[in-house]
Amino acid sequence: MQVTLRDSERDELAALAAERNEPEATTAARLIRAGLFDRGASLAAVVRRRAASGCGNKEGHGTGAADWLPPERHAAAIDALRNRYPQKLRHLRADALDLPEIAEQAAALAVWREAIDRGAHADPRIELAFGNSLQSFANLLQTTSRRHR
Repeated sequence: MQVTLRDSERDELAALAAERNEPEATTAARLIRAGLFDRGASLAAVVRRRAASGCGNKEGHGTGAADWLPPERHAAAIDALRNRYPQKLRHLRADALDLPEIAEQAAALAVWREAIDRGAHADPRIELAFGNSLQSFANLLQTTSRRHR
């Protein structure tokens, strides 16, 4: 596949990639997936096929994984979370999503935020709990970022 961009668009893509400390192709792929997701495309089927060889127990039965697993299924939602909370998630680098302890929590927060936005929780304490969890995750990211400098 080839994508044609104007010079100004290419410059914006390069700036965004540099901001996220990731290759331009990775940033472009994320933007394309986010656009497809916004249109209602089901990207989960592709990820499930890719991850199918590693899923399930020895007998081949599903494990009943949580909604936020595998985290790769929620790449667009994680990007949306990063865009919604840029200051808190400034240390959430693309390569950090290769670490399960980071990726799984990012996906869980993204799914939780989507549920709050859909109105799935009527209790305002859920929003407060989310804020506390987001701060805790931001602290983890900052600590992890310091270790990898």
